[in-house]
Amino acid sequence: MTVREAYQGLPAEALFSMGLRVNKKRQFLFVSKLIAKHLAVSPSIALGAGSLLASLLMQKEGLPPIPQSAQLVQMLKSGVPNPSVTKESLRHTAALPEKTVFIGMAETATGLGHSVFQHFENAVYIHTTREQISGLEPSFVFEEEHSHATSHKVYAPEGLLEEAEAIVLVDDEISTGNTLINLITALDEQFPGKKYTSLSILDWRNEEQQKKFSQLAQDLKIDIAVLSLMAGHFELNHGSSPDESPIEQLEGSSPKQPQELAEAEQLPYESSTGQQYIRLTGRFGLSSKEQQAIDSWALETAAKLEQKLKRPLVVGIGENMYLALRFGLALSDDSIVQTTTRSPIFAADQEGYPIREKAGFRLPDADGVDQFIYNLNGLDIDRIYLLAESVSELADWGPLISYLEKKAPVEWISLTAAKRRNSTQ
Repeated sequence: MTVREAYQGLPAEALFSMGLRVNKKRQFLFVSKLIAKHLAVSPSIALGAGSLLASLLMQKEGLPPIPQSAQLVQMLKSGVPNPSVTKESLRHTAALPEKTVFIGMAETATGLGHSVFQHFENAVYIHTTREQISGLEPSFVFEEEHSHATSHKVYAPEGLLEEAEAIVLVDDEISTGNTLINLITALDEQFPGKKYTSLSILDWRNEEQQKKFSQLAQDLKIDIAVLSLMAGHFELNHGSSPDESPIEQLEGSSPKQPQELAEAEQLPYESSTGQQYIRLTGRFGLSSKEQQAIDSWALETAAKLEQKLKRPLVVGIGENMYLALRFGLALSDDSIVQTTTRSPIFAADQEGYPIREKAGFRLPDADGVDQFIYNLNGLDIDRIYLLAESVSELADWGPLISYLEKKAPVEWISLTAAKRRNSTQ
C-alpha cells in the first residue's frame, strides 16, 4: 500500500483496518474506524470525519474551512473522542455558490454523507437506498457490481435533481472508481450537465483508473472533482477465501414493546414489507432548513431517555445511521454508536484482525436479506439503545433484542407509530 497524500498528515491506522469479505466478487474490505458501521465508534469521531470532508469541499469552493479542522484531525489521529469540539464544529455552516444536492451512498455512507451535508446552507441531502418503496418509482437506479447487494435506488422529489446545478457524491471509500462512474453516468443520462464532486475518506484509484474519470468528464462535457482524506494505491493478491464456520441465525423472542417517539414527521410511504419512514433520515430528500430540526430532535429524544450511564451503546438499523449518531452525541459524551449491516465479513478471533465475532439475523425491512452485527462481546457498555425507524412486526425483532439483552439492558425505540398485526406480543 502506498499513500500519496493524507489530509493534515492523517495516518492510515487511524482510518481503517483490513478485513475479508464473505463475497467472491471482492474478497477484501477496508474496515472503517470512523463511520460507526462495522465497528462501534464515538459519534464525535464519526461526525468529525464528515466535518473534515465538508471542510475539504469548502476549501475547494474558495470558502474558509471549518475553524475546528485541526482539532478534529487530532481527534481522529488519537482516536480519543472530543465531543465538545465536534459539537462546536457542527455549528459552522457555509453557502455553496450553486444549487447543490448531496447524495450519500447506501448503506455504509448514509451517515457520512449526511454529516457532510449538515454544514451547508441552501442545499438538499438524499441517500441511495436498497429498499423498494410501494407506489413510488425511483428517480434513477444504478449498479455497484462488487457489492453484496448491487442495486441502488434514489427516490428524489420531483424537480430536485433537474434543478440542481452541482451534485456532491459521498462514499466512505473509492477503490476502483467503477461504482462512482456508474453513478455519474446514470445521473448524467437523466439529468445532464451537472457539476460533480466526489468526497470520500479513502481514494485508492491507480493512475489508469484516474484517467477513466478524466475521460468520462471529457466525454460527458462535465466537471468531475475527487476529494478524499487519504489517497493512494494498493495491490492485493487474491487467493482462496478462508473457510468460515457457518454462523447460526439468532433466535429468541422478547416481550418488550418499543417506546414510540414519533415527534419527527412520519411520511405517507411504506416499503414493500410494510415499514414506515420519517423525513429526517434524508431517504426522500431533506433540505438545509429541515436539517435544523434534527438538533432539537436529538436533544429532546435524549432528554426523555437520559440516565446516569457509564457508557451507552446506540444501535442503528441499516441505512439509518445519521440519526443514531446525533442521538448518541446528545445522549452522553461517553456514548458509542454502531449500525447493523447487510455486509457479510469474515470473522476470526485473532489478535490484530478487526472483526472478532459476528451475529446474523433477519429484520422485516430487509426483505429476507441477512443482517449482521459485529464485535459486541468486547464492548464495555451498561445500556443499549436500539433505534429503529419503524416497528410493525414485534416478533421479528425478538432474536436481535434477545441477543442484545445478553450484552446490556436494552431500551427499544421506534421513531414511527405503526399499526401492528401482532400487538399482543
